Amino acid sequence: MKKGKFLKVFSSAMALSVILAGCSSSSNSGSKNSPKAKVEFKSSFDNGGSAVKDATLKFGILSPQPLTGLWNPIFADKAEDMYVNDAVMGGTFTVDKEGRIKQDNADDAVKFHLDREKKEVTLTIHDGVKWNNGEDLTTKDIVASYELMGNPKFTTNTRYNDAFEFIEGMKEYHSGSAKTISGLQVKDDKTIVIKYTQIRPSLLWGEGFIADFLNAKQVAEASKDFAKFAEADLNKKPLSYGAYYIAKEVNGESILAEANPHFYNKDKVKLNKIEFKVVSPSQASSLIKNGDIDYLAATPAVYENSKDLKNGTFLGETSRDMTYVGFKLGKFDKEKGENVVDPNAKLADKNLRQAFLYAVDRDQINEKVYKGIRFTPTGSGMYPPAVGKLVNENATAVKKDVEKAKKLLDDAGYKDTDGDGLREDKNGKKLTFNFAIRNTGADYDQALADTFIKSWKDVGLDVKLVDGKLMSPKDFASRVQADDPSIDIFQAGWEYGTNPNRQELLGKKAPLNLYRYTTDAFEESFKKQATDEMFDDNKLKEAYNKFDMEVAEKLPFFPLSWNTNIYWFNKRVKSYDLEKVKKGDFKLYELELTANEGAK
Repeated sequence: MKKGKFLKVFSSAMALSVILAGCSSSSNSGSKNSPKAKVEFKSSFDNGGSAVKDATLKFGILSPQPLTGLWNPIFADKAEDMYVNDAVMGGTFTVDKEGRIKQDNADDAVKFHLDREKKEVTLTIHDGVKWNNGEDLTTKDIVASYELMGNPKFTTNTRYNDAFEFIEGMKEYHSGSAKTISGLQVKDDKTIVIKYTQIRPSLLWGEGFIADFLNAKQVAEASKDFAKFAEADLNKKPLSYGAYYIAKEVNGESILAEANPHFYNKDKVKLNKIEFKVVSPSQASSLIKNGDIDYLAATPAVYENSKDLKNGTFLGETSRDMTYVGFKLGKFDKEKGENVVDPNAKLADKNLRQAFLYAVDRDQINEKVYKGIRFTPTGSGMYPPAVGKLVNENATAVKKDVEKAKKLLDDAGYKDTDGDGLREDKNGKKLTFNFAIRNTGADYDQALADTFIKSWKDVGLDVKLVDGKLMSPKDFASRVQADDPSIDIFQAGWEYGTNPNRQELLGKKAPLNLYRYTTDAFEESFKKQATDEMFDDNKLKEAYNKFDMEVAEKLPFFPLSWNTNIYWFNKRVKSYDLEKVKKGDFKLYELELTANEGAK
């Protein structure tokens, strides 16, 4: 369950998991030597009481704007929409405590079996798995989902990446030279074998794999005109084989999900309805106080304003979130389908990027602005404590050093030649950097932007907000992804999946490599991480720790914060335990309410 970050990104829809959906994006608490937040939270509660029938869970989604309403568990790219998608349609496969797909789990909607020697995955659909219209989920639906992923006409698809081309025939299908994906071998309506040219350990984390499937008939209809894809029933009125289906939507403000009468595990469903409600950050505390929401993934500001209330409980755990400051270092060439580094980019000089980092007091931002709930990352920031055994214990965090920042700029040739306190470029010309940062609705948004700009000005860097103001999340997302030339620097965030591979975010062909930065060394690291020897956990850790250092050294971005997931639960929620959720021992539909209305 996550907040409204710029983009919620993983290598598969499986990893886009909501904590209550039973497929947790968190893992172990990490190394004992890992940094941690100043504020600590408990991880469970039990309010006791008897469950009532037919009560509706009021699920708050913190957002300053309406939901975009792309009800698609594979292709939605907004965290707010994924709250709904994962809770309603997600959960096809369960995962272990490291976030890897559990193999041969007969209780799953679809059983996953990996044969490394044959380089194939066999998927077997559980008896009784049906769409909410009563029709069976079949291998036709699985094939249709993969064909949509690789459809060459689906040019706006940001989910497709090189990892899918390890499926036999996917590359040819995606290029348009083949009409089918040869590696998808259907045995019958319930069994399909997916043949791979190479089995990578990251497959178990969902890389190059689709983990929630779409209805074949709806896929066919939506594929007729990709210009209208977002408005197709596939995305607006999707069929679901999950525990719930979308019954009603009110202008992006609320979604009513009702129990799927044909859900294969319907005897375990204890919640018949879930109402997803958009909660403005400015109204969150009052809604919590009035008992209007049962659950909310909260921000530090919401926690500060509500922590003393007696009508519910806050739980918390170290998250897989990282916020960062990114540098635009090139463009995405759509014709080539790859990121192209621009050696003449305004921020191409690494000394300049380092100066931007050293000028900022990240510890102060995390302790003061984020109230000690967020904390300063080490290394590249891409492997927070929640990754458990893959934490890089040798990574360190750069501290603010104004004098070092100034020396880096001096040595690189950025000097104040006209005495106005602001540095010119290497040719003595006026130099201004355009900074994109969102208006998320939090009360600290402007203060955060001002802190950055002042810190950079203190070392002589002239930084201005794009368009002179904070940007709406929608405008920010579209312009950053489109490489708008008016943006030089941007502040954003990722919510990492359980898959430690970061090729989707830093790969040469990754559309979501928003820095547009790539190196041969990065590509070699991705190849190394994909080898068979990575099934050895020690070698896996060594490879990822090395990559963490490589990225930190090149600095296409600098990490700002690691976060704590904070969850509010109204007192009428009977019990909850984050550890059980992590282990896959508790799912959203098993949650119980002890009153018809929320406690005030």
